[in-house]
Amino acid sequence: MSTKIKICGISTLKDIIEISNMDVDMLGIVSEKNSPRFAKSQFLEIAKHFSTKPIVYVRANGKICDIIKDGEKADIIQIHRVLEDNELDELTTYNRKFILYVPGDEKYEKYIDKVYKVTDLALLDSPRKGEKLNLSYARKVLNNYPDLGIAGGINPSNIKNYIELNPAWIDISSGVESFPGKKDLDKIKTIIGVLKWKYIQ
Repeated sequence: MSTKIKICGISTLKDIIEISNMDVDMLGIVSEKNSPRFAKSQFLEIAKHFSTKPIVYVRANGKICDIIKDGEKADIIQIHRVLEDNELDELTTYNRKFILYVPGDEKYEKYIDKVYKVTDLALLDSPRKGEKLNLSYARKVLNNYPDLGIAGGINPSNIKNYIELNPAWIDISSGVESFPGKKDLDKIKTIIGVLKWKYIQ
């Protein structure tokens, strides 16, 4: 199984167009106002019009109903926080595709089962913003949940360490940027090249 790629935190139309024509699988747009990668809701509709790849609408805060309403134009909705049981139950009432965050910490291991009752797109990411994912722990979890995506500190210099774990997909944001919100296309090409090299060996 080849590892798929999601490039997240895209906030310019130029990046949407150029990255969607690269060998990636999903494009993420962040709609958290306190994020340096924040994109207004109107950008989602524009991006959807120009992208050739699925668009993921990413939020952390807010009521479930509001997140889904605001992301109605997206192909996939990503909620990047740990959800309460009633929120997970609420998600099952919507005919939408979700990416749900799972912190890379042992105390959340049972939470993965709850997430998989809602979606097959679970994302194991660092429990603290700005930190790298604990790869030893990720390896252990992936042995039991091989369909997991992983994120947290991925960049061209360490991508090999992540793909050696053979995750179903990887999610990259700051590791392929010139500055927050502006993607470095050469870094993305490097990531793609490493993945392609792995699967032709």
